[in-house]
Amino acid sequence: MKKIVYTFSLLFIGLVAQAQNIAPLVIAMPDDMLIGVTLEQRKQLIAPEKDTAQAVVVNAVGDTIKRLGFTDDYIALQTSKVGTLEVKLLSLVNNSQIIGVITTVCGPACDSRIDFYTTDWNPLGQPDLFPQINKDIFLKGDIDRTSDDFLNAYASLDMTPVKLNFSFSDKNIVATYDIKNYLSKDDYKKLEPFLKEAPQVYTWDKFAYK
Repeated sequence: MKKIVYTFSLLFIGLVAQAQNIAPLVIAMPDDMLIGVTLEQRKQLIAPEKDTAQAVVVNAVGDTIKRLGFTDDYIALQTSKVGTLEVKLLSLVNNSQIIGVITTVCGPACDSRIDFYTTDWNPLGQPDLFPQINKDIFLKGDIDRTSDDFLNAYASLDMTPVKLNFSFSDKNIVATYDIKNYLSKDDYKKLEPFLKEAPQVYTWDKFAYK
């Protein structure tokens, strides 16, 4: 029943949201996402790809905002020395759209959060849009979880720093376990044999990420 209600709510959202590209969404983005960035500066950040000289601005608090990537449905911005912001348009089953926003802070390990909005920038309180991430999904499936080596390595995992990135060319999200930048060299060396080599990839099926 919960899944049915969730599906119909997304369809309703889609019916009232007009399809568009990323540029007007950057202009209308809430101020708390682009702090101290004026309207004229936002226009510079969405200048055509060839206008690279215009893709860097300095906000009201002195932070340099730099465009890292830009397509019709995607923009990535370096918002500070330690922060990035990625915005992606996501199509629903009825060809309308919602917005996905990834905010990442690195210090030194990177950790991200993802939020979803209507194209009017109203928050979507839908926990089913993206799966819960835990440290176990980054571990190999064939390891002996009862061995002393594993238990000693696993005991050091008191945080789960995960960096999320939208794919530049499609709707996928790549989740990278940034535990190397969190643990000491010795602790990471103990853990490394148990880690998957590839990051976790989530795909968008026009309802949610899987």
